[in-house]
This record gives sequence, C-alpha cells and structure tokens, in this order.
Amino acid sequence: MNTPREKVKPSIVWTPSSDLKAESGVGRFIETLKEKRLGAFSTFEELHRWSVREPHLFWKEVISFVDVRGSGDADRLWGDEEGPTSLAKRWFPDLRINFTDNLLRTPTDEIAITAWSEDRIRRVITRRQLREMSMSVARHLSSLGVLSGDRVFAYLPNIPEAVVCMLGSAAIGTTWASCGTDYQVDGLLARLQRVSPRVFIAPTAYLWRGKEVDAIPTILEIARQVSSIEHIILVDYLGIPDGKACQVTRLAASCSELRDIVSKEAVSDPLPLFPFSHPLYIMFSSGTTGKPKGIVHGCGGTLLEHKKEHILHADVRPRDILFYQTSTSWMMWNWLVSGLAADATIALYDGDPLIENGAILWRMADEERFTHFGTSAAFLGAIEKQSVRPADMYKLEALRTVLSTGSTLYPSQFDYITDSIKPGWSQISSGGTDILGCFGLGTPLKPVVRGEVQAKSLGYDVCVYNSAAQRIVAEEGELICANAAPSMPVYFLDDPNGEAYRAAYFSEFPGVWRHGDFLEETADGGLLFLGRSDATLKPAGVRVATADIYAALHKVPAVRQALAVGYVPSGATAEKVVLFVVLDSSVKLTDVLEAEIRETLRRSNAFYAPALIVQAPEVPRTSNNKLSELSVKRILKGEDPGNSSALANPECLEFFKGEAVRQVKGALG
Repeated sequence: MNTPREKVKPSIVWTPSSDLKAESGVGRFIETLKEKRLGAFSTFEELHRWSVREPHLFWKEVISFVDVRGSGDADRLWGDEEGPTSLAKRWFPDLRINFTDNLLRTPTDEIAITAWSEDRIRRVITRRQLREMSMSVARHLSSLGVLSGDRVFAYLPNIPEAVVCMLGSAAIGTTWASCGTDYQVDGLLARLQRVSPRVFIAPTAYLWRGKEVDAIPTILEIARQVSSIEHIILVDYLGIPDGKACQVTRLAASCSELRDIVSKEAVSDPLPLFPFSHPLYIMFSSGTTGKPKGIVHGCGGTLLEHKKEHILHADVRPRDILFYQTSTSWMMWNWLVSGLAADATIALYDGDPLIENGAILWRMADEERFTHFGTSAAFLGAIEKQSVRPADMYKLEALRTVLSTGSTLYPSQFDYITDSIKPGWSQISSGGTDILGCFGLGTPLKPVVRGEVQAKSLGYDVCVYNSAAQRIVAEEGELICANAAPSMPVYFLDDPNGEAYRAAYFSEFPGVWRHGDFLEETADGGLLFLGRSDATLKPAGVRVATADIYAALHKVPAVRQALAVGYVPSGATAEKVVLFVVLDSSVKLTDVLEAEIRETLRRSNAFYAPALIVQAPEVPRTSNNKLSELSVKRILKGEDPGNSSALANPECLEFFKGEAVRQVKGALG
C-alpha cells in the first residue's frame, strides 16, 4: 500500500515562449522531421511517443541532426552480437568514430574552457589550444607504448588539465576512469584495483578551503599498491617543488610532468577511428551497499546521448557558456565536457562552492555570462538555508536556465530559484551513472510544473511499474526503461558472463530495465522522483517516499539536513521511522523543536511522523551529495554498513555505530 500523498493542483512556474519553441534545438529538429515527411509533432509527448515507437528512424535522424561525425553509415541500428541482456545492444555496428575528434573538431580561437578556482585565478583555453594540448598528450601516451584498449586512471581536481588528459587519452582509444581529490586512499584503491590502469595521472598538490594539500604521499601509496601502473603523469597544479616528483619516479617505469608534455609540438595526423561501442569510460556506482559496480560505457553511445541531451533537451547552442558544479568523480563531469561537441564553452570550478558566503559560483556566473548554470539540490538547499539571494547581488543577464540533478529538488526549491536566483526555465533531470545520462530531463517545449521533472528522455521508453509489472500513471511505482538505449552500459568490469549486469537491472522485472528509483508519472507526462525505491519506508505497511519527508522538513529553518530510515525493533514485525536531523551548529534538539518537526511532518501526511528523532552531527553522503540511507539502516540492523570508501564523509558512521544505535535501541527496543 502506498502513502495517500496529498494531491496538490499543479502550479506552473515557467512557460516557454513561441520563439523559444521554434528556435530551440528540439524545435528545429521537429521542423527537420516535418520537412523530411517523417511526422508532424505539435507537442513534446507526441515526439517522445514517436521516438520510442520508431527507434531506427529516430536515432538515425538524431545522429544526423546533432552531427555525430565518423566513417561508415548509420543504416543498421544494432549489430548481431548479443550483449549481457536483450536490451544491451551493440549500436550502429557500421559506424566508426573518434570521440575526441567530435569534441575538438573546430580548432578556432573561440574559448573552449573558462576555469575558476578558490584562489580566484581565472584561466582561459581556446579551442585551438585545447586541441594542441590534447594531441600532445595523445602523442606522449603513444610514445610510451600505450595502446587502444589500455586503461588510464586520473586522480584530479576539476581543472582544465583533467579535460586535456581525458581528450588525449580518448584520442588514441584508451579507456578513461577518474576520481576527484575528495577521495582518500581507500576509496581510490577500491577503484584503481578494479581498473588496473597502465597510466596514472595525479596532481602534485591541490587546493581545498584555502589550503594547499600535498598529494605526493597519496601518489606514492597508490604506486606501491597498484602493480598495473607503469607510467605516471604529474600535474603541477600549485607549483610543488620538482624534488617531490623524484620520489615518484622511482616507483614507475616512467614519470612525466604534464607541463613538459604539452609544451612540445602536437601531432596533426588524422585521429584513428573506433567502433561505436568501443570502451570510452569506466564509471563507478556509489558503492554504498557493497563493492562499486565498474560500469563500462562506449564512445558512440556516450557521445550520441550527451549531444541529444545537450541539444534536444537542454537547448545548448554554439557559443553558450555551460557550467555544472561537479568533480571528476561524478558523471556530470563527463556530461559537462561533452558540451564541447555542441560548440559550447564549458566552465569549470575547483574548490569549495560555499566560499564568499555561498556567492562565488554566482559571481562566476555573472562575470563569465553563463547561459546554463548546473548544480544539485543539495547546493541549492545549502545556500537557501544561508539566505543567499543571487538575484540581489548579480544581474545574471545571460542566464537562460538553471539545471539541477543528483537528488530530488523539493517543490519549495522551485520557488527559491524563481524568487532568489532568476525567474525562468528550471531544468530538473534524473538518471544516473548507470546510463551516463538521464531518464527524465527538461524541454523547451512545455511549461515547468512546480516539483516535477518536465519530460521523459527522447528515445527512452520510460514508464512506471507497479508490483504486478503493469504500467501505471498517477500512482507511485518503480522507474522502468522498457527499450534498448544507446548509453546503457557495454558491460561491467569483472563480469565475463554478464551475471552482475543482469542482477543489477533485470532481476525483478525480466526484459526491462529497473533503475531502482521510486517514481510517479503525471497525466501530462511529467515525472515526480520520490527517492530510491530500496530506501522507501513502510510504517504500518504504508509506503512512504523519503523524498517527501525531506521536502516537508525543508520548511523547518533549523534543520539543515535530514535522513530517514526504517527500523524494526527486536521481536516486532512493523517498521518504525527513525529520523536523524542535522541542525545549525548553535541549535539543540529541544522538546519545542521536536514538536515543530513532528507537526510540520503531520501537516503533510500523518505517516511521515517518525517514531523517534535523533540529532546527528552529520549524515552519510556520497561524493555527489546523495544521502546513504542504506548505510544507516544496515547499522541499525546490526549489519556491516557496506563500502564506506564510497562516502564523502565515512567518519560520520562512527556516530551511527555508537550513539545512534544506543538511542534507537534504548527508545524503540
């Protein structure tokens, strides 16, 4: 039984103009289809239904419209080779591409990257410079004997050098994996030992909250423990003395500095072409419930999906300034870099986004004239709690849209964007590392409804299943993708028979992709994302979405963060809700505040009220700010919390193993 969620009449917070509909990428795509007599579509929903019904026509037209360049033809959609499941197709078997060439095809003096850091130093790289630097890296790797199919692992901040090294790596067909400097040694090793890279790239130092952090000890530890590493490239980001590098040189066959590599003349020869499904990226799931999945994505599927999302959904245009607040650990970094293929400038920020009292990113947006500002619900929630109002500080004249992903954006946060940032198009998306893209996205063809993701991803048969595997609308259920899609993984690491792949997505509903999100589809085709389905609660047998609880708590000013889990007391069968709250540093959980929290939740829904409220110093979250409810739920059950190296703040689990368990068992048994 699902919670009887309060049905509020949808409120429209933005409506696209007729000019935007016609001039947008998707508007021009619709006109192209009409001219070719492939169909006349007056609404986004009509276009989406056709894209799912006619995949051969749709994807062939998308490849042409977004201008994926390569050799061969796109007549055959799928090859004969079988993947781990019937939906894991080998796409466009007769088409060969070079990923890097598609991103750097216009070596002009227009700006490719604009980058800021905590140190306020602005860096600009043109498209011509970016291509030359990337080709120098490609030549260097080739000179070391690095081959197509070899693996490169980068441990780098979100700086231009990360983009340069990735593009140089992809240019010769190697497979890239990366982590940001927020990861510590255990988290790095959990990934590096799975990847077994021949090449390791790392900074000599990095910047965090105004401090220079020496990375050489981490590099030495990695070099000692990962035997596959033959070559190390050091990025001299903050000017650590050369003597430090000598310590690393003794642990690898070669140790080079990036500044020396890119100072040499670049190769101008044509880049090699690779099959559409050639491995490009190794991505890792959050891993909070066990060993992270090593997900391998192909170069063609990644490029096609990202260009489709950029041009047909987000309306990224040539010379736009595309920004996403991310690290190199998160899939949104890969998504952002692909913006180069749309001839946009990509904007990078490295460091703490909350310095300058939470305003630095908005100052950057104003001065660099961002057209697209991408972030997360967690960041928006943090600056709202700090009463940051970018609209009062900056004009943000060029800003056309605010994008958010990573976790559910509460309805009230739509109001915050409109009132405190800029009225306009709020694009909320949701998908995942698993598809290196999104199931739900924005569109310039329909209004934004408060609390909703606007649209399903074109070409993806996204729907909601109930427990009987029936499609449902206006009811809560499981997020399903019922057709093959180009950015589904090519395979998993260490999974030769595809067993882990099938278990991850196809075990509960064979033949369709179950993503693990709790979802409701509205009658108008909008999507309400309600949190992870395996983290939903069932007090009194009623299913409650944690996202609804967090949205209701957003109204309580003293609550900075919250985490709700289900707990079954010893000897009982019914689940009770335990709510952990993180409060302002000077605030204690008094009887008065607890009563305010309970009453706020009851006003939304009687089933949201917890059996117990516990104040916590912080709650576990992944590097992209997703809450790890399952870690806490496992601890309360007396089980191992899972892979703590996947967390950005694993030290916080000590509170839950000790004080939290004591309070919960003492109060509830």
